[in-house]
Amino acid sequence: MFKTNILIIGGGLAGLSAAKALEGKKDYIIAERENRPGGLAATVAKGGFHFDYSGHLLHLRWPKTSKFILGALAGNCARIKRDARVYAHKRWTPFPFQSNLAAMPPAVKSECVSGFLKAYNAGHTGPGDGSEVFSRWTRRVLGDGISKHFMLPYNAKLWQYPMERLTTEWCAPFVPMPKPEEVIKGAYGRANEGIGYNTVFHYPKRGGIGALANALAKKSRGLRLGLEVESLNLGKGTADIRYFGPVNFKRLINTMPLNELIAKAEDAPAAVRRAAASLRHNTVYVLNLGVKGAKSDMHWGYFPGEEFPFYRAGIATNFAKSLAPRGCASFYIEIATAGEALDLASAEAAVLKGLKACGLIKSQSQVVEKLWLKIPCAYVIYNRERAKALPVIFDWLKTKRAQSIGRYGAWKYSFMEESVKEGLEAAERLLVK
Repeated sequence: MFKTNILIIGGGLAGLSAAKALEGKKDYIIAERENRPGGLAATVAKGGFHFDYSGHLLHLRWPKTSKFILGALAGNCARIKRDARVYAHKRWTPFPFQSNLAAMPPAVKSECVSGFLKAYNAGHTGPGDGSEVFSRWTRRVLGDGISKHFMLPYNAKLWQYPMERLTTEWCAPFVPMPKPEEVIKGAYGRANEGIGYNTVFHYPKRGGIGALANALAKKSRGLRLGLEVESLNLGKGTADIRYFGPVNFKRLINTMPLNELIAKAEDAPAAVRRAAASLRHNTVYVLNLGVKGAKSDMHWGYFPGEEFPFYRAGIATNFAKSLAPRGCASFYIEIATAGEALDLASAEAAVLKGLKACGLIKSQSQVVEKLWLKIPCAYVIYNRERAKALPVIFDWLKTKRAQSIGRYGAWKYSFMEESVKEGLEAAERLLVK
């Protein structure tokens, strides 16, 4: 039996960051089921284009992790000012919608502003404890107009879950909360810039977002690709890994989806299994397009309207021109489902129709390459079942001295820098023992 001090499940950013911190200090092995590192923070090459698994951008906010990430990229990184927009009522307006209403029809603008001020004057601005359902929260805090014209239709399309059951623990910092003067200025004056957590972002100059994972993996002596953990026993410290065999470990760092980890854990108690079975997530299909003659400078746009099957569309070559041949652009378009399979042919036709309707392309003949990518577990669902389940699961994992981290291991709405941070912190906890 192969023996190691630390078994890391998953070679995404969290797992690779943990390995980087452990390198030369404790022996480890990373079992990554794909034949390349990065997990979903990966880039696929096709026909001269480089396509990411959706829009993966680096929002750097912490000095230690920023230094770590930029150091790994070693100059292969650009700092970019966000150009995000919303397409509603057949017109574009800057993101966030709630503080940039100037382009909206007069009746919509009035409804949104008056609704916001009514909510604000009623003192309904508190964030709450995260247990409030989203449909009630957005009306209470942002008002009926903004909720009707953007917040509710957009989030229903994204989450694919009833807004009357989705809780709001995830909202901060992802939902910008404007002040009254910002709402009024954005409706009747100039556009509001610099609002939201992602006003500036970083992105590799070459290689797509996969360049970061490849840089972290370069000197990882314990990384093993194409190996999937099929089962494990945390009490015994054993795991069966496909194509590798049994492994004995002292400590575990998990980054695979939390519900999958518990399903594979032979010694998980019935209460823990029931808790894991109650966790929900959606699925996202990403249509990547190589397009010639695209003119927009936008980075990405949000689409609340029911006439569009997608909730977001972005132009990755506006992050880095190296992602496409000269004269071409790389688009990514995201469609969410509650888990059911998507009819790709009809979805593609609807996407192209939508891109023409909003002016991002003029003709289907502009498309010279395409690639569908599927993210089976995309956004974890925040509901009351999740709030009850996580303490049960993590309390048990703690008794087994196992850490489950990252967006899916911790079962949360997160971003890449936070996954890196959790990987480094998980390693640090093991190094002090």
